[in-house]
Amino acid sequence: MKKTTSFRRKGALLTMTLASMLFAQNLTEDQQILITSDAFHRGDFATAKRGYLHLYKETNNILYAKEAAISAASLGDIGTAVKLAMLYRKITKDKKDVSINKILVDGYIQTGQTDKAIALLENIRREDKSLMLDDVLGSLYLSQKRYDKAFSLLNRFYNQTHSEDSLEKLITIYFMQNSHQEAVSLLSSHLKNYGCSPDLCQRAYNTFSQLNELDRAKDVFGALYERDPIVQNAQLYIAVLVALKEFDKAQKIAENFPFDRRLLLDLYTAQKKFALAAKQASLIYNEKKDPSFLALEAIYTYEHLNALHTPKKSEVVKITQKLERAIAERTQNLKRTKGDMNPQDAFFYNFLGYSLIDYNLDIKKGIAYVKTALELEPDSIFYLDSLAWGYYKLGECTQAKDVFAKIDSQEVKAQPELKEHADAIAKCH
Repeated sequence: MKKTTSFRRKGALLTMTLASMLFAQNLTEDQQILITSDAFHRGDFATAKRGYLHLYKETNNILYAKEAAISAASLGDIGTAVKLAMLYRKITKDKKDVSINKILVDGYIQTGQTDKAIALLENIRREDKSLMLDDVLGSLYLSQKRYDKAFSLLNRFYNQTHSEDSLEKLITIYFMQNSHQEAVSLLSSHLKNYGCSPDLCQRAYNTFSQLNELDRAKDVFGALYERDPIVQNAQLYIAVLVALKEFDKAQKIAENFPFDRRLLLDLYTAQKKFALAAKQASLIYNEKKDPSFLALEAIYTYEHLNALHTPKKSEVVKITQKLERAIAERTQNLKRTKGDMNPQDAFFYNFLGYSLIDYNLDIKKGIAYVKTALELEPDSIFYLDSLAWGYYKLGECTQAKDVFAKIDSQEVKAQPELKEHADAIAKCH
């Protein structure tokens, strides 16, 4: 088989060759400078650092120590960079060299000497008015809670770059000074004009929510969605609309996107669109094979019928059959996974049990289902009512009264159906 050398391997061999050439005895100083400079500009800072250090040891020219310091800093070797920078300063007595000072600033920041870093940066800034210095110095002022100085520099940097990092620092300053409206205005303006990364969008939504600025959030995320109707913008706009209980608008947007069907299910349920909710639950069950959604389909079907008319016995029979199937599938799943039932299971058991009781389909079986619900949530007034109603239907008046007595009288007065059952059970003999 013919041997081949990959491009990456060739590159590695070339680097090794150049690195080894640096230490060859017969290379002139100019040749070593050429090779080392080439390594630096190719981003091979390790080779550049070694090359400049070698040149410094050979020539004792302090400029090579400076280049080695810059190479070390570019490599992330701040410890070596600082040592060489200090050496350069000591020998040259030059305290204005911007490159050396920047290295020293990095060293001060890494070692937590913020005051020294700030003092040096302030000196550098007299010679170098670059935006990056504004960002670094402004951030250091912010860390020391020198908000006015920090704001001035960070605001200049933000107005030129509109970076999200500087935006968040400015907003932090506004919050620390209790200028919440200024923070919200700046955030709104940025999102409308420049959009936002997923992280910033989510944090912005959280900020609007915490400050109860949902109308502002609706305006901002609505504008983002209209300008760029992508999934991320749609999700945030929907979240705001749901928080404002504008479910119909949220539903129309959600129907245009391939979201998890459960979002639409929740939106249909919130609007009491039970026919659509039942259909959506059925689709989810067919996709996920999760029996909880089969149970929800049955319950939403009942709620839809109940909104039209009192459900007929034949209609309720079909609903209870679907619920029993869902509970049986759920039971098998729990056995297989060794899981435990939860409050939603209790709700399903009670709904099925009460339906069997109230429509006289199978009162004893209904009582058994309700008892299972009460094992999970023994203090539920609705489950206690279902059990008491089951005993009442069987003519077991004493048991019905004993169970119903566990329900607080104020709750009975507040719930018309409980009041109706209380009156009937009280007359039971």
